[in-house]
Amino acid sequence: MNRNLFGHKPDENSSVKLKLFCDESCSKDWLYLGVLIVPKEIEAALLQDLMNKRCGNPAGNKKWGRCSQECIRHKHNNTEVHYVKVEKSKDKYFVAEKWIDYLLKDTEKIYFYVQGLDLKKLDKSQFGSQRQQNNIYNRFFRTAILKSVKSYFHRYRTIAIERIYHDNNRALESDFYFPWHSIFYIGSKDDKVNFTNKKIEFINSDHRKSKNPYSNFIQFVDLLLGCVNNCLDHTSRNADKEALAEKALPLISRLIVKPNNRNSQYKYVGRQKIEFFPKHDLRNLDENSLEYRYKKMDAFYTKRQLKIRNKNQTSLPL
Repeated sequence: MNRNLFGHKPDENSSVKLKLFCDESCSKDWLYLGVLIVPKEIEAALLQDLMNKRCGNPAGNKKWGRCSQECIRHKHNNTEVHYVKVEKSKDKYFVAEKWIDYLLKDTEKIYFYVQGLDLKKLDKSQFGSQRQQNNIYNRFFRTAILKSVKSYFHRYRTIAIERIYHDNNRALESDFYFPWHSIFYIGSKDDKVNFTNKKIEFINSDHRKSKNPYSNFIQFVDLLLGCVNNCLDHTSRNADKEALAEKALPLISRLIVKPNNRNSQYKYVGRQKIEFFPKHDLRNLDENSLEYRYKKMDAFYTKRQLKIRNKNQTSLPL
């Protein structure tokens, strides 16, 4: 195995330290959970890269916060990147566009996992009659953590998750289980994955309000989820949102159509994945049947129609 971006060969005697940054997005029938996984050894470099993309100085050194003369766009570009709000500000669009360009060019630093839940097929009766929505989110949030870190970092003896950050969400923050249950459950069931902090930390996605540079990672996850959502479900016809989604489409489409292509120019295998659940609707099947058991095991899939590609199609007149 070749040396990885950390400069060494991961083996059964080595460990990796991670921070996770999480958010969610939804459309009419789908819920998307997004996790940006940041290894400690590249955290500073990745964060600086994202922040540098805010620089609009054509003659400067392109180092955010280190320009010898602050560019006139500095104040404007020091904004919260939020996919839903990008149509309200060209400044947000400018930074978002540069972040998508960076995503497409990066071949080693950006690790992410997106899990799409088909709410039409999901058997909601399996999640209780109370707190059903939160139970669903909590269950698949845990799945997203395990499927991402154990897939990308399985060659390490231990996977140490130092912090999990989630965008501010009043419903999740006030939920009795969500802030701690996933960490507790995984920690008690999995010997490979361990946690330094026993609770999920909620953070304002606006770095100007949180005073925390990690908010940039939350903004990046939000942008990624917004593009994935719009590519798949075409939830917005706003020109700026469509432009960002279409810019990210080459990567998103390959992750969906050819998720295991190790020859891709994007080098996404082992770093980036988009999956959907469930593949089959089990609600009307006998739980004791072979068909039910087979389809339950064959639950995750990747191929779906990208509806944004049909945006210019119109219905024929009757």
